[in-house]
Amino acid sequence: MSKLNLGPVKTFNVMKTCFGGFEDVGARKVEFKNYKRYSMVFVPFTGIDNHHCNVTFGAALLASETADTYIWLLRVFLKAVGSQPKVVSTDQDPATKKAISDVFVDTRHRLCMWYVMHKLSLKVGVRLCNSTNFKERICGVMWTNILTPGEFESEWEAVIAEFNLEDNDWLSDSFALRESWIPAYYRMEHMSGLMRTTSRSESENHFFGQVCNSKATLVEFMTHYETAIEAQRHTHPELIGVAYCINQRYEDQPDGFVKFYVNDFQQPCTSLFETNILCTTL
Repeated sequence: MSKLNLGPVKTFNVMKTCFGGFEDVGARKVEFKNYKRYSMVFVPFTGIDNHHCNVTFGAALLASETADTYIWLLRVFLKAVGSQPKVVSTDQDPATKKAISDVFVDTRHRLCMWYVMHKLSLKVGVRLCNSTNFKERICGVMWTNILTPGEFESEWEAVIAEFNLEDNDWLSDSFALRESWIPAYYRMEHMSGLMRTTSRSESENHFFGQVCNSKATLVEFMTHYETAIEAQRHTHPELIGVAYCINQRYEDQPDGFVKFYVNDFQQPCTSLFETNILCTTL
């Protein structure tokens, strides 16, 4: 109803007319007013296709961020999709971590480097990051995937010692979690676009930030969300073409891909789609 510039009361009256009576609307007038808003958590499920482009598989609005809530959400997602993702990349939220370990038992859980690195200046000091080459040095150690775990640990310790940061608790905690987010520890795994997720996460935050407005009604949010998803799909025309020529034959691949056999007129071809998921909580 936001397209018609209708407020909650008029929206309620229109819904009454559409459904045939107040008792059939499914909500009271005060509940329509209360939709503006409940500080609900928007959780999109974002995957990466074989062109390394973001694809939204689904999304949810949650009333809380407890482990039980996320467990329920992941079970619903699993039921809808039918299989567990190969890899899930999230922030450091402990409730999300517990839910993934309980529901996605066969999934590799990685921490998104963007969420970790986003805190760097705050945790070590803006002055240190801006007036020295510390940020360049530490990023050079963290972002590369050519170092072995042992080499990474030696390089990390050298940088920490050079800038006298041995007593920084946040850096120590981040180092303790290194196997969950440092590429050196999973450089041999097929990660596609999930290994370095900084630009990808920033892109998703910006994309969904255009439809996430804490002052919007639920009706307005859904209208904006559907418009955003339609725009996203418009940027992936090749997927639309594949949908019409697929012949229902596919094979699971050992590297996490699924091979679909399709026919493009008289030219047989194959298309690979990844099943990796990137969860972003806004």
